[in-house]
Amino acid sequence: MKPTVIASLALAFASAASAAAAPPATMPTAATPTLRFGVVSFYNPRLMYIKYQPLIDYLNAHTGRHWELVIGPSYERTVEDLCSGALTVAYLGPYTYERAHARCGALPVVKLNTGGQPTYRSLIMVRADNPIKSLQELAGQRFGFGSPMSTSSHLMPRAMLAEAGLRPGVNLACRYYFHHERAARAVLLGEVDACGVRDIVGEKFTHRGLRVLATSEPMPNFPFVVAPGSPASVRDELFTTLVEQPVADPAAGAAIRGWDEELSGGFVAASDAEYAPIRRLAIRVFGPRALTLGEAQLECGPGKS
Repeated sequence: MKPTVIASLALAFASAASAAAAPPATMPTAATPTLRFGVVSFYNPRLMYIKYQPLIDYLNAHTGRHWELVIGPSYERTVEDLCSGALTVAYLGPYTYERAHARCGALPVVKLNTGGQPTYRSLIMVRADNPIKSLQELAGQRFGFGSPMSTSSHLMPRAMLAEAGLRPGVNLACRYYFHHERAARAVLLGEVDACGVRDIVGEKFTHRGLRVLATSEPMPNFPFVVAPGSPASVRDELFTTLVEQPVADPAAGAAIRGWDEELSGGFVAASDAEYAPIRRLAIRVFGPRALTLGEAQLECGPGKS
């Protein structure tokens, strides 16, 4: 990737808070108000439940509150529900977080530490038997994206393609699959010639017939976000339960390490400043209305199918 993209993604990472003992866990009762934890639709609904329900069970066991998993029908709807108060917390991608921050002042509390890393990357992938060796060679071909609001399967691949001199929707046809796995499978099936996905998804498909053509610079990992009206006690409990308690309590740490690889690395503190490079990148790719345009308006122009 050229230096302009690298410079725009210089990240100032916030350090995690020091470990502290957590208060004794109490199980929620029937009278405890339900707190709704929203997750944008990164994957198909079945996989979403498998990945994220253990997190909800953990919060129920360790906070004394009753949490409920809410799988959003779209990225846009999850932002709307967070800002309206229909959700207490939302698990968002970096670009989607920036949209929530712009809309209602939502702020991150913690972020993923996947594989021990507070960052992740976007991969552009092609079939293993595809002879092309550079992004420039994708000119005139078909590209599969995830959701228009996805950071790693739309925003970042668009930026990488632009740096390579390609204009998606003009000299590169665009197709949208809304889930990372669907975009990757579309390459395997020959529906498109390349796709953009997040790293942990792409790595699985390197064993199924795809290969990595290009890798992005690191981006700040996915945050858990609260709206301004969320009680301070909920924010504090979320941080304590996910960052401090797993260090102080071996059983809590072991429970998290047993989750899906996306979450099993645990969590670290997150700050709004870390995501500013994503906001600047979105404005470069989508224009000055990048934080307010609807999902359909973010899609590629002429040539999309």
